[in-house]
Parts: sequence; structure tokens; C-alpha cells
Amino acid sequence: MNGIGARLSAFWLAWKWVVLLLVLLGLSVWLNVHQWKQAITAPLRAEVKAKDQALTTSQGLLTDMQESAARIEKASSTVASNLSQASRDFRRAATERPLAVGCAPGPGRINSVNRALGAPSEAQEHPP
Repeated sequence: MNGIGARLSAFWLAWKWVVLLLVLLGLSVWLNVHQWKQAITAPLRAEVKAKDQALTTSQGLLTDMQESAARIEKASSTVASNLSQASRDFRRAATERPLAVGCAPGPGRINSVNRALGAPSEAQEHPP
């Protein structure tokens, strides 16, 4: 048995370096393949990252645009309401006191125009 044990010990002593080198070679090949795949896919990953960033920016712009549209819609409804009120005031003032030819408009008409333009009317400044 001693002869077989010595032979196996010598066999393993010689082949353990072969096995170790094969393991290191396999690890090296795996790392090279991994680096090769990374190099090949780098342009695609950069393009995907750029598109993701563009999508994120677009979503931010869309959100800002929707908020702006809501503010503009609210402001336009306020302006429309003010103009509608000014139109009613002007019509009421025009029917209550029609102008004679060559006469200047009365304070009711001026107040309605001022209200339409956003300025306080004289009646609002000086209540009766």
C-alpha cells in the first residue's frame, strides 16, 4: 500500500498545479467574456440611459405644462367673469342713461370699463 499511496501523493502533487491553473484559466476566460459583453453593450446602455433621462425630463415638462395650463385656465375664467360683469354693467348704464349726441360717457360707463381693465371704479373708491 505504501507504494500506491506514494504514487497517488506524487500524482496529486503534480496534477494539483494543473487543476489550479485550469481553474485560474477558466476564471480568466469568464472575466474576459464578461468584459467583452460589457464593451459590446456599452453604447446600448448609454443610449438607454439617455432615453431614460429624456423621458424623465419630458415628464417634468409635461407636469409643469399641465400646472401652467390649469393656472391659465383659472386666470382666463376670472377674466371672462370680469368682462361679463363689465359688459352687464355697461349695458345697464347705457340703458339707464343713454348718451345724447356729442356727450361724454357717464361715470357708470367709465366704472364698467375701469372694472373690465382691472382698476377700481369710482363708485368702489367712494361709496355713497
